[in-house]
Amino acid sequence: MKIKKILIANRGEIALRIIRTCQEMGIKTVALCPYAEEKQNFLETRLADECYFLEKQGSEGYLDQKRIIKIAKKSKAEAIHPGYGFLAENWKFARRCQKNHIKFIGPHFKVLKKLEDKIEAKKIARKVGIPTLEASDRPIKSKKDLIKWVQKIKPPFVLKAQKGGGGIGIRVINGHKISFGEVFAISLGLQRQMGLAFSDVDFFLEKYLPEARHIEFQILGDGEKSLSLGERECSIQRRFQKLLEESPSPFLDEKLREKLSSLAIKFARELKYQGAGTVEFLLDKDKNFYFMEVNPRLQVEHPITEAVTGIDIVEQQIRVAQGEKISFSQDDISFNGWAIEARINAEDPQKDFQPMPGIIQKYVPPGGQGIFLHTFLQPQQEIYPYFDSLLAKVISWAKTRDEAIRRLERALDEIIIEGVPTTLPFFKVLLKNKDFQQGNFTTDFIEKKGILKDIAAHMPVEEESAPAVSGTGAGEEKELAEIAFQVYQALKKTKQVSSQKEIPSNWLMTERLKMLE
Repeated sequence: MKIKKILIANRGEIALRIIRTCQEMGIKTVALCPYAEEKQNFLETRLADECYFLEKQGSEGYLDQKRIIKIAKKSKAEAIHPGYGFLAENWKFARRCQKNHIKFIGPHFKVLKKLEDKIEAKKIARKVGIPTLEASDRPIKSKKDLIKWVQKIKPPFVLKAQKGGGGIGIRVINGHKISFGEVFAISLGLQRQMGLAFSDVDFFLEKYLPEARHIEFQILGDGEKSLSLGERECSIQRRFQKLLEESPSPFLDEKLREKLSSLAIKFARELKYQGAGTVEFLLDKDKNFYFMEVNPRLQVEHPITEAVTGIDIVEQQIRVAQGEKISFSQDDISFNGWAIEARINAEDPQKDFQPMPGIIQKYVPPGGQGIFLHTFLQPQQEIYPYFDSLLAKVISWAKTRDEAIRRLERALDEIIIEGVPTTLPFFKVLLKNKDFQQGNFTTDFIEKKGILKDIAAHMPVEEESAPAVSGTGAGEEKELAEIAFQVYQALKKTKQVSSQKEIPSNWLMTERLKMLE
């Protein structure tokens, strides 16, 4: 059945991205917005054919399954595209869509349910021949369980949320002299954060892989055919959250690339996968590889794969959802050139990437050959404290990696964003780093190379901005400080907008962190 109208259960750049493909396919779109008086801050409401209001503050409305289904029915939308974050991986929402005869543009809810559980996903990986890091085979439920697995696996290891995501719910235990009491205290802190972020406190213990590369493979399936659209290098991160991605990876040789690609396809086939997703791997310096997880949705960084393959991934998602079979084979997929994506976030890199809401006072986009821009920015755009801090994705494409780096440097020199601190100064330092230019980096590159110390020279003149939490500790304290800051800002803003609006709960504030993957 051909889909004629899609409700987009998301906001910002990804909502605009989906709307544009729908327009090219002749499909009408429905956009969402928290309140009527905030419509000017949601560009998607002007580009979509229709707009409805969630009547809830911030992230809370985009997580209201009943309200979204009600709007879909009222607008007569046959399908819902969740984008990334919010409800994109929520199997209960996918099941609710099915029960209401609305197509969920993503994998079947039974597949989402399996992949939500990281322990279950590791079992599937082993079944299809993908190595996994040593880990507890069930969630840690007691102090006795924790002692057992700490003694068995030994540091370095990570305590990891069983149903976590977006770099949230991870604690690295590096020291061999750490006491069990300290590990237990860290686990309690992890559970407190998980309760805020996921409303689920189950965690497991897994061996930590130091100096790792994080490389993911884009998969596409229609339930019968499974394809790989190549890899993306995602190792430039802060706090396990991606900042820059590129395709292809400078680390893989052709033999290893083919091996990982074929394993990603095997994983997809095992699940009779429908839609887009990524199979993610960790690799050590000797190129030994291990399964990490599967993200069963559209990724933030999908545009770089589109740039090197020429395949519109959103279009393929929609075609699969309306019952079409993928019209091309693995042999039809060709890879051309090199693409790099820089995530421009409303964060202050000099304050350890503290999120900084505010008002965009001036905005000038970059342009030129080989530059693609995904953004929702406009002058006087309000940057809210309770949403993902992503402002824009600047993508450069060129024939070679060196050319793509130079082109991205030029674009980042052109773009102007004033009113809030951004990650632009960070990228200007990163792109000039010799090790980065030579492809020599791992997931701890920012910390090991002291990138943040070199940023001061690239910072713009400081302007007045929203207050930040003073002092940034490590680990749990840093992440809880972010959550507290977001809650404080949201409460402050709620009073300014309307005393009648509902105040979002604390855990909903962390949705903006989860969306950074």
